[in-house]
Amino acid sequence: MSDNRGFKAFLCIWLGQLISSIGSGLTSFGLNVYVFEQSKSALACSIVTLCAFLPMVLLTPFSGVLADRFSRKKLMLIGDSFSAICLLVLLVMVITKNDSVALICICVFSSSIFASLMDPAYKSAVTDLLTKDQFSKAGGLIQLASAAKFLISPIIAGLIIKLGGINTILLIDICTFFITLFTVVIAGKQMEKSQHLNKDSKLSFFKDFADGWKSLTKNHGVVVLMLLATLITFYVGVIETLLTPMLLEITDSSTLGVITSVSAIGMLVTSLVLGIKGIKNGYVRLLATGFAIMGIMIGVVGCLTNLVLIAVFGFLFFAMIPLTNTCIDVLLRSNLDQDTQGREWGLISFVTQIGYIVAYGISGALADYVFNPLLRPDGLLATTVGRVVGTGMERGIAFMLIICGFSMIILSVVIYCNKSMKKIENIFIENIEDISTVDQKELGA
Repeated sequence: MSDNRGFKAFLCIWLGQLISSIGSGLTSFGLNVYVFEQSKSALACSIVTLCAFLPMVLLTPFSGVLADRFSRKKLMLIGDSFSAICLLVLLVMVITKNDSVALICICVFSSSIFASLMDPAYKSAVTDLLTKDQFSKAGGLIQLASAAKFLISPIIAGLIIKLGGINTILLIDICTFFITLFTVVIAGKQMEKSQHLNKDSKLSFFKDFADGWKSLTKNHGVVVLMLLATLITFYVGVIETLLTPMLLEITDSSTLGVITSVSAIGMLVTSLVLGIKGIKNGYVRLLATGFAIMGIMIGVVGCLTNLVLIAVFGFLFFAMIPLTNTCIDVLLRSNLDQDTQGREWGLISFVTQIGYIVAYGISGALADYVFNPLLRPDGLLATTVGRVVGTGMERGIAFMLIICGFSMIILSVVIYCNKSMKKIENIFIENIEDISTVDQKELGA
């Protein structure tokens, strides 16, 4: 029988993460526009975004070990509080005009260090609080919280930038941290009751890493899922970094915010459907289909300059993100050991977020120094590729999106034909059927 108290505690924590995601989305969008308007460089945007994610990649394995050894509630409270303090420092620097790109990078880097404590603790708490038959619905709600920063935040941030500036955005984001703290405190008792602590001080951090990695890699299907999740973060990272400078060449920040939000409605629709209905079977097939559609849509966006059509195809692209992420999340979650899942989630986050780091590290430089020069009116590809994507200061980015789209279509075929992924899907479905059988017997009794 499902534990209603556990699900209610999950909903409480999820609500806090939803509000926090909106605040983080405001800051991410606002800083991206602010830095680009100050520097006129896609590379500067990618460096700031890189600083925001680098600690999340490097430190989540350590945070995962901590999540197995210590109270996940306390880790989330500590991470949330100190992350807010770092943003407060950034706000003071913006107000006093001491806001160079280097100082912005230092502040977002520091905030991300503390935020890295939260991710493994949050993901582990979800598994603790829920039963396996609730995983897919929870996955849909988790994707909905993630979608909020793409759906709600950009349009609000675009308006706030014009009305109140980046300092107002930072202030709002700081306020959302208090709500997150409140929800964790409320759900904390149930979180601590459900957690299986590992306080064996004789084990070293490195031994824990080795055990966690061994547990993950013993299943080839899990390894493939981690690689796919890494590729998704890479593609999303490229698009997140480059879409802003590409569209700012043909529109303003307010219109950019509207386009981004309208496109991200696709994430809302899919997340709501998954949160209500869940997924019963066909995870691998849906994952492959989602990859193919994402590839087609982003490739088409690269060929367009019409803002309405860009929003429409962007909608379809974002609609597939919750579907693919939920499929991966459910199949991964069902193959983790409960007693060591903190370190396993930490390692999964470490591997998968490398995709973001690579995207943020190379996409801006490739756009500024390779692809954009090729697609300028006098560029080498102006008379060939330029006939499809157009020419201009930022049209090389459009060509990069087409390349990403084509590679995603190829990957969709690889996903569908992978036998190890189908194997872990079949095992998961059999486990769900066994749970349903036990529940029916209990009801009959």
